[in-house]
Amino acid sequence: MISSKFNILNYINEGIIIANKDLELVFWNSRLGEMVDLSEDSLNKKIYELFPKLNKSFFIDSIEGVLERDFKYFYSSAMHRNLISDEADLNIKLSRFEHGGEIYLIIECIDVTSQNIRINQLKEYNKDLHTLNKRLMEQEQEITRLAYYDNLTGLANRTFFYHMAEKFLYDAKRNNKKIGFMFIDIDDFKGINDTYGHLAGDKILKEVSKILEASTRLSDIVARHGGDEFLILLSDCKNYKDYDVIATRIANSNKNIKISDEASIEISLSIGVSFYPKDGKNIDQLISKADKAMYKVKKSGGNKCARY
Repeated sequence: MISSKFNILNYINEGIIIANKDLELVFWNSRLGEMVDLSEDSLNKKIYELFPKLNKSFFIDSIEGVLERDFKYFYSSAMHRNLISDEADLNIKLSRFEHGGEIYLIIECIDVTSQNIRINQLKEYNKDLHTLNKRLMEQEQEITRLAYYDNLTGLANRTFFYHMAEKFLYDAKRNNKKIGFMFIDIDDFKGINDTYGHLAGDKILKEVSKILEASTRLSDIVARHGGDEFLILLSDCKNYKDYDVIATRIANSNKNIKISDEASIEISLSIGVSFYPKDGKNIDQLISKADKAMYKVKKSGGNKCARY
């Protein structure tokens, strides 16, 4: 018979195992009976026989510390699974108490299955949230790329160029600096498209973009203005002849572009240049004058660079 002196433990919401100093089972409460399969025949059996997963050196040492030195131990279900039950996640507390001159071992089994399920659900939710945030950030970056960068060449587009040019112009006005604008057009680009097709034209636009980026400084801004037209903002120029260095690099670059396995095209560029503050006070004026200088070059045969 289960000892009636421990019956009050049937009213608490955690599993209780009580063993004597010889580790023989003398009581378990009804809550534990819901977790594990025990019967009247289990009484007076060794707890290691009833719960063989407890028969581990670390647990044996813990029980010895509890019974002989009144230590207390706690085992979490996260670190020690299925010691008592294969069905429930149990936190286990070991302690002792004295009754009627006898020392008893008490094993408290706290069911945290629902909490662990909830924790795992929260972990999955956080994982999903992290994935969603990452996806949203990637989408935001893609939206920014589409809004500010040319899809074909990867250069800044006209919107981004104007946005940055206004900032550079504001800085130049405040700090008495010079900035330059280069307007660049591919000579006879329409004829190339008509002769070799638009795929060849796209190839040339990409290669020209690489040439312009390689010829400029990191502080300069290269943009596709539209069609076969490009813009370069020359930041913080020391004098009005600074553009010569960039123009020379462009002129000396390899402009023989392979458009297929069988064909290559030697391209040329017409370039017009304007400067703040000499040639204009706002972005539209400066770009317009660089554009006019470029058209003057184009009318004279192209393949040159000229200031407004």
